[in-house]
Amino acid sequence: MSIRKNQTQASLQQKYRWPRRRFIRSVLKTGIDVLGSVLTRWEVKGLENLPTEGPLLIVGNHFHFLDTVAPIYSTPWPLEFIGDLVMPNAPRLTRLFPNAWQTLKIKQGSPNLEALRASESILAQKGVLVIYPEGHVHPGPLKPALPGAAYMALRTGAPIIAMGTVSDNHWKLVKTITEKKRRLRVCTQIGEVFGPIMTDSPERPTREEIKAAGQLIMTKIAALLPKDYRGEFDPEIA
Repeated sequence: MSIRKNQTQASLQQKYRWPRRRFIRSVLKTGIDVLGSVLTRWEVKGLENLPTEGPLLIVGNHFHFLDTVAPIYSTPWPLEFIGDLVMPNAPRLTRLFPNAWQTLKIKQGSPNLEALRASESILAQKGVLVIYPEGHVHPGPLKPALPGAAYMALRTGAPIIAMGTVSDNHWKLVKTITEKKRRLRVCTQIGEVFGPIMTDSPERPTREEIKAAGQLIMTKIAALLPKDYRGEFDPEIA
């Protein structure tokens, strides 16, 4: 490893020291925990699968803007998120949250070198990073993964854990209370740790390796979701 590369990594670890923004993230997590308990009947399964420490890459489905809080609600860590810079269809409140949490922002279709290197630095410090492989919010079922999560897994060799989160009544928190006179039902299923996903060249994983890793990741997520949400990644079909 070159001296220059060592210096770059040291600089990134200083800039993105794990964990970051402990107080602010603790306050935000407390608020999410309270609101989750008051507004929903949120069931979390598989807590025994969580390791005691990182490095760890958390991957999950992204059927609604609110399912992004599932890892925060379900785990004890001040998580790092890597997410989309542009959120044109997101409600204003959900656009404010990433800024307050200070997520690592990427722009679809661009190299995103700073965010990728920051993510690698966080994992190198035994941090816990959340990434949604599909890259954007969409209604179920699952869609093919973009390259980011697979590339990150191959580059870092970090262990991976999948989460599947679904809700009834289309994530309508307030309307479920006012119209149905009950709290929204949410379920998060946490899978077993898998990986690391191996590659002959972590510096430059091939397209075939990235595609295969993305397929594996999506299959692991699908296994945690109801059958109707699995799409082409249903492990019973694959």
